[in-house]
Amino acid sequence: MTEDRSLPLRERKRLRTRRALADTALRMFSEKGFEATTLDELVDAVEVSKSTFFRAFPAKEAVAIEAEAELWSAYLAALRERRFSGLVLGELRDALAGAAAALGPGWDERYLATRRLVLTAPALLAYVEHHRTGVEREVVACLAAKLGLDPDDLRLHVLAELTTTAWSVSGRDWVRRDGEGGRAALIRRLEGAFQAVPAALHLSAGD
Repeated sequence: MTEDRSLPLRERKRLRTRRALADTALRMFSEKGFEATTLDELVDAVEVSKSTFFRAFPAKEAVAIEAEAELWSAYLAALRERRFSGLVLGELRDALAGAAAALGPGWDERYLATRRLVLTAPALLAYVEHHRTGVEREVVACLAAKLGLDPDDLRLHVLAELTTTAWSVSGRDWVRRDGEGGRAALIRRLEGAFQAVPAALHLSAGD
């Protein structure tokens, strides 16, 4: 994460503390295990208090998946700023691909380490699913406002979940290949997953 010098000093300090907690947590959890590493050990390593930790993160699980959360925060921000002009699924794809491409240069390694860590801890897998469900709710609300539709419109829910599923499929494959090809390969896989949606919907047993 490159520090934004235009931010007030207090905000820059807050962001530095958040990054230190996330980086240290990822290292400690990967080395010792998520369950085996206590919150006391983490805050001691970063030399902050528990109250400082909870001002930055709502739970121990949250600091472990910071790289994942960064992606979805960037996606939601891109979506809110985006002016729609075509098929909504294409707009969602472009917003997510653009958000992933714009993340800092160290994100790839942190995301790989995060996904490997998640596979070792059921609590983290559940937390990721909970986090993504929250993202999907925000996407539905955003789309409803932009398109003038009822938030209960099932099409919005299907589109929101299709997008996270496309990421899940492409990201899982990329992680399994140890991030081969870097960010560009991940985004190509994401675009390929979206391209497969129409064909998948029309796939029949006779094909």
